[in-house]
Amino acid sequence: MKNTILTFSLFLLFSTLNFAQSTTITGVVLDDDTEEAMPFCNVYVYGTSNGVTTDIDGNYSITFDLSEGDTLATNSLGYADVLKPIDKTKDEQVINFRMISGSLDMGIDITVVAGENPANEILRQITKKKPQNDLEDIVATYETEQYTKVELDLVNITKEMKDMKIFKKLQFIFDNIDTVSDVKPFLPAYVAENIADVYYVQGKEKKEILKAQRVSGVKNQTVVDFIGSMNQEYNIYNNTIKILGKEFISPFSDVGLTFYEYYIMDSTQVKGQWSYKLKFKPKDKSGNTFYGDFWVSMESHALLLVNMRMNPEANINLVNRIIIYQEYDHYKEKYWIPTKQKTVIDFAMAKKDRGLGIIGRKTVSYKDFNIDNEATEEIFIKKDPEDVRYDELAKADTFWAQNRHDNLSENEKGVYGMVDSIQNIPLFKTVAEIAAVVVNGYKDLGPIKIGPYSNLFTWNDVEGIRLSLGIGTSNQLSKKFQIYGYAGYGFKDKRWKYGGDMQYVLNRYRRSAIGLSYSNDATFENRNSEERKTQSLFAGWLRRAIPQKMMYVQEGKVWFQHTWKKGFSNRLAVLHRRLNPVGYEGTKFGGLNLKFLQNNAQTGLVDTITQIRSTEMVLKTRFAYKERKISGPFKDLSLGSKYPIISLEYTLGVKGVLESQFDFHKVRLGIKHWFYTSPVGWVEYELEVGKVFSAGPLPYLLLEVHPGNEAYFYNKTSFNSMNSFEFVSDFFVHARIEHHWDGFILNRIKLVRDFLKWRLVTAARASWGTLSNKHKNANILNHYDRTIKRSKDRQAPFTEGPFYGSFDKGPFTEVSVGIENIFQFIRVDALWRINYLDNRDAQRFSVRVTLNFAF
Repeated sequence: MKNTILTFSLFLLFSTLNFAQSTTITGVVLDDDTEEAMPFCNVYVYGTSNGVTTDIDGNYSITFDLSEGDTLATNSLGYADVLKPIDKTKDEQVINFRMISGSLDMGIDITVVAGENPANEILRQITKKKPQNDLEDIVATYETEQYTKVELDLVNITKEMKDMKIFKKLQFIFDNIDTVSDVKPFLPAYVAENIADVYYVQGKEKKEILKAQRVSGVKNQTVVDFIGSMNQEYNIYNNTIKILGKEFISPFSDVGLTFYEYYIMDSTQVKGQWSYKLKFKPKDKSGNTFYGDFWVSMESHALLLVNMRMNPEANINLVNRIIIYQEYDHYKEKYWIPTKQKTVIDFAMAKKDRGLGIIGRKTVSYKDFNIDNEATEEIFIKKDPEDVRYDELAKADTFWAQNRHDNLSENEKGVYGMVDSIQNIPLFKTVAEIAAVVVNGYKDLGPIKIGPYSNLFTWNDVEGIRLSLGIGTSNQLSKKFQIYGYAGYGFKDKRWKYGGDMQYVLNRYRRSAIGLSYSNDATFENRNSEERKTQSLFAGWLRRAIPQKMMYVQEGKVWFQHTWKKGFSNRLAVLHRRLNPVGYEGTKFGGLNLKFLQNNAQTGLVDTITQIRSTEMVLKTRFAYKERKISGPFKDLSLGSKYPIISLEYTLGVKGVLESQFDFHKVRLGIKHWFYTSPVGWVEYELEVGKVFSAGPLPYLLLEVHPGNEAYFYNKTSFNSMNSFEFVSDFFVHARIEHHWDGFILNRIKLVRDFLKWRLVTAARASWGTLSNKHKNANILNHYDRTIKRSKDRQAPFTEGPFYGSFDKGPFTEVSVGIENIFQFIRVDALWRINYLDNRDAQRFSVRVTLNFAF
């Protein structure tokens, strides 16, 4: 009996111990997109009320009886709940969570009561106290060290892909998927880090002086600069935030209450400050806005933590998500300084994560702030970001281990090796080469390149079918000198065309170079190669059935260019050219000729000049304040400036040099500018004015021929309802304005907002000029006669030539309404020509098409 009682007692004891067994679980909760800690999230035993909240660093610790459940869960407003199983065999274990953002609906029921929403007053205080809390508003100077990391990854790669033939060489990626990402497998394509010293002086542009750079993957400096430019710096205190060329209304804008709804969700201590947590969402679901949450100090109304995402209904191409995370710290109990900023952009060809996509991640952190130091302004003046030599920025692994602001995770360490391995895979090389051909237009074959491919096969009414081939040196051979040549043959005019150029780079960083060129070709332009604007690839294709006006031009040129300071440059060119209009007999419907009347001092007669020889010197000055650009080995690509870009061009024509026939001066001043008009898109305008001076008369081909466009393709640099050579002046003014409304108007239509994503664009152009009698009389045989109308018989051309005219009815004007973003890259414009409708071949209404892509 005693043994039975003892046995039963032991059974009860061990049973009690078993039922009372507890476990302690620790871990961290992270945002899956930004990989930042998520403070004040609920972590609890699923199905019970037993739980804790994460601290400011996202950490938690919970102890409970295993009898309470076998699943641990976490939730937070605006995020999907996450559940994970508990290992009941362990007394202590680690479970980490990654939270995935949910829908725009914050997952809460809002009850509207009488009176004003108290969150609105908090927003008013935030905007009111911006000058006290935004560092750049309250300090005269500061300097800091900035660390930047950028990563581009190919995402939505599934394990099923490992059986596909094209991924055969990428098996090592699939074998290590779990070590790379515990949520979405990805293929890293590019990783870069840099460290810079930043100097700020109030009222001036910040200067970033690079002192270290590390790139794995794409090594091309042009690509490195471009990727850096995609995520330009922004300040969330500003009224608008600019990303990918689009402007978003900041939730902390002075007019934020017009565009957002705000709700107080919590209050607690954050970073030693009693703080409110607020959620916000846009009132208009189709606008360029954000949704998310932030913590704000109760006392100072300074922002502490901000986590926000792009409105999913925003009309942005190829972008599923934009996530912004910003963190501030209290410095010397006086200043709120930015310590970390993360931007995540999810690029995809399809919505809802269907198909392959690219995720770009940019992390910026700051340390070692030095505020209002007297020496900072002096250093600021001396430092020049363009003096950096990129080949001196490479540092050893030991440098990065000691100087990067945050240690790389195990996943990130593996990415560097993985990216370098991928570069050597034939599949990756093939894709990269195809992309390079599409973007650059040339195919690299080791030390040489062939192209551009757009010129291989062309057609126009003068040459008929034309085949061309160009060959030049590639960057692989040299990044200091470049040689290029081409040849083409027209099967209708049975003439060879050819040309070539070479340049030598004296200083890439200051963009100092010299070069020379020669061409013997057919063109639609009367301007020399220095004045000529970009000519449409489709200039000879799909044109209206009117005379096609072309000329044969021979031109030789030497040039020198130099950039004095960022955005300020000069270019000097000396050239000689010969212009020979084709004439109507060389075309089907008529053509271009020259019949310039010139007094012959020797014979006393009047000669008729049909060809031109001209020697010219061209000096160009360009000023683009704070311009952003991509610098390649031989040329730069401008990304524009928020300030007007001003260009001044002077051309001197010299008689008697290489049998040149005329003395003249031509001056041209141009201004280009664009600016945001958020929330109603953006506006671009251009103004150009010029004058031609000469003692005697000049042929109309040396005057200002107002640029017209006879093709059905829209040309941004021309008047699209004006015919070529329709107007000629010696004093001229051109003006253009375009308003891109983005989705502001058409997004009101549900079909457009949800599926088509079309955008409205409106534009107006005007051109005006005067023509001196001396020029008009000498070109009288080519001057427009309004009594002559277009022949209905297209086989009976007008032999008198282009019939150019002058402005006797005020400025030429055209207006247009268009739809852009059709299938993401097509734009269609309806144009109305307002006046000069009695000119030959004038069209009151026309339609133009062009290819145009923008985010």
